Amino acid sequence: MTSIETTNDVVDELYERHLEPARSRYTRGRGFEAGANEVASDEFLLRFLIEFCSLGVQMTEPVDRWIRGAGTRCCALGFDDLGSALIRHAEHEAGHHEMLIADTHRLCAAWNSEGRPPLDADALVNRPPSAGVQAYIDLHESTIESAEPWGQLAIEYEIELLSVTSGPVLIANVARVCGPDRVADLSFLEDHIEIDAGHTVFNRRQLAQQLSAHPEMAPGLVSAGAAALDAHALFLDDCLDGALPR
Repeated sequence: MTSIETTNDVVDELYERHLEPARSRYTRGRGFEAGANEVASDEFLLRFLIEFCSLGVQMTEPVDRWIRGAGTRCCALGFDDLGSALIRHAEHEAGHHEMLIADTHRLCAAWNSEGRPPLDADALVNRPPSAGVQAYIDLHESTIESAEPWGQLAIEYEIELLSVTSGPVLIANVARVCGPDRVADLSFLEDHIEIDAGHTVFNRRQLAQQLSAHPEMAPGLVSAGAAALDAHALFLDDCLDGALPR
């Protein structure tokens, strides 16, 4: 058995199989199912996307700070290789929230052009965090300050894996229901489907290295990864609630 096969077996055995319940919960969630609903109306899906992009700004703007903070804490605890890798990875995350802001403005302009009750893109971006957004923020902050800051690695792995697995599902449904012009308004989603494929490879490699050397990390990594999925599912529920007619 090669070393690659061995490390993949470690990730599969100590991490992946334990995430199956959380991943299943995520895809059964009402917010996820709403975004993937093939019989949704174009008006509903547009409103859902406006919620997704505008609320998502608060979940995306601090990402580089979160990853760098977790990396710094890992270094302080003696895990220099992982900490340095996270700090380097953080450089690739800065400024991505600006795509979500631009997408929110384009989507609101499309909404307002149809004579519907107008939406203010800036007001939506700057409103207080929803329950799901706050849960997502709290998870990152608590992980950084915890005794197991390497949990950030599992959070990043699960969330960036969503871009690769669930992102295309949403994009395909938008194209089907709303047409390709609407897909063109989703720069953040389209960009991250591509770039997060590479990030997922990086994250899995780091998981393999850490679990091979420190299998005792597994419970904390599993817990953090599952919590990330649950918080993101709650965020999608918030998007659904915001999109429903009042």
